[in-house]
Amino acid sequence: MSERRCLVTGGSSGIGFAAAARLAGEGWTVTSLSRRDLAPPGVTSVSGDAAEVADIERALGVASGPEGRLEGLVCAAGLPPSGPWDDPEHWAQVLRVDLTAAWQAARLAWPALRAAGGAVVLLGSIVGTGEGSTRSPAYAAAKAGLEGLGRSLALIGAKEGIRVNVLAPGAFDTPFDEALFPPSTRPDVPLGRMGSPEEAAGIITFLLSGEASYVSGSVWRVDGGRTALSPASSAGVAAPEEHTEF
Repeated sequence: MSERRCLVTGGSSGIGFAAAARLAGEGWTVTSLSRRDLAPPGVTSVSGDAAEVADIERALGVASGPEGRLEGLVCAAGLPPSGPWDDPEHWAQVLRVDLTAAWQAARLAWPALRAAGGAVVLLGSIVGTGEGSTRSPAYAAAKAGLEGLGRSLALIGAKEGIRVNVLAPGAFDTPFDEALFPPSTRPDVPLGRMGSPEEAAGIITFLLSGEASYVSGSVWRVDGGRTALSPASSAGVAAPEEHTEF
């Protein structure tokens, strides 16, 4: 079959929007699920909560088509780091949207992914596994949990022909979070700048493609070298505690 179908959660802005646009531009049939009824040209928009089972099922019905096949699933929906860190309600909400929603989407999409031998990309972060967060331990915990979820789903899907990988961005120039430095001047990033959503979208598209047919259970850090900095290397360099601008 030549048609490739993909569901992107959180496709109304940032990396999710860029991924949906890139996939559509390369001939994929793309459906976006987000609270805002906004998607790139050529992408079908479904308005809903990416953490609600009924909304995920509705979007999957559109995305998988009459044959119930899904070649790609991108879980990009999420809440940015925020506080207060010790608020139980805030903790529950962030875990619900940033971690459980991805598990729900994968669980519900599994039959369609199995039918197509599809692939999944979960949008993680360098926060949680590469760094901690004083502002939002909930965010750090959720993003670290996504890596464990991704590795586990990769093992579960291996015998069924389903590949699962995690993209872990650093500082990206999107509305997701307030930038702490100008996008083109990042003293905390070895490459000296923030990433663009289109750069992340290119990697997502690769991970969903047949060119990545032997890539599963991996975490792709895309941070301009930030997590490669040693304490000695970064001495004297301004290092903000939060840099999750994707």
